[in-house]
Amino acid sequence: MEHVFATRTGWSWGDHPTRPRAIAVACGGRATLAGDPGALPPAELAPLANHRVEAPERFLPLLAEAFDDVCADERMLYLQAAPPAGAPRVPHGIVVRRLTAADASQLDACGPDGAAAYGPWEGAHALAASGLGWGAFRHGRVQALVCTGFLGRRYEDLIVTPLRDERLWRLTLACLIAHTADVGARGHRAILSCASHDRPGRLLAWNAGLRPEREFVEYGVGLPSGMRQNPA
Repeated sequence: MEHVFATRTGWSWGDHPTRPRAIAVACGGRATLAGDPGALPPAELAPLANHRVEAPERFLPLLAEAFDDVCADERMLYLQAAPPAGAPRVPHGIVVRRLTAADASQLDACGPDGAAAYGPWEGAHALAASGLGWGAFRHGRVQALVCTGFLGRRYEDLIVTPLRDERLWRLTLACLIAHTADVGARGHRAILSCASHDRPGRLLAWNAGLRPEREFVEYGVGLPSGMRQNPA
């Protein structure tokens, strides 16, 4: 929520301008619901179509009414709490460094992986110019990326590129260790979430010095109810 108000990105809704009973906040394909579900008309949730929604279990009937598909995803939240286990060896020709404004075109060239990272910033240029990310570069091209997806007053919620193989895992770990050091230098703490069954993601967090904080459920929602087209 803090990221939306601090960066003026995303979307928010409340049932009252000064004393809301319920609020919905969304940015970068993720959303949060809080308060009284009875104060949120299902139709008002339409902008959250195809989002990942974090909400208390009491919101589940509302989500089921508002969307055709609701899929629960059990996740683990890790919090920066210990020194990293040790920096991995970076192969020759790879440079691990902080993002600069000049990297925007390379983030764009990453396709869906890049879009997932800069989505909360509403553009590659905004993320690159923020400096709130580290990348592993080879011949100027991004191989792995870790960035602050959601910036709060005390915490920075991180996004990492997919861990498709061991080489990318090691490069991502190098980026994550460097970025969490930056986060700590800003007086913040890094947080990172992954699916409970995502062993590479859990190992990545642990080796970077993040420790399990809590488990939670995130709901993947589809189209608003009644909008799915029947096959011909």
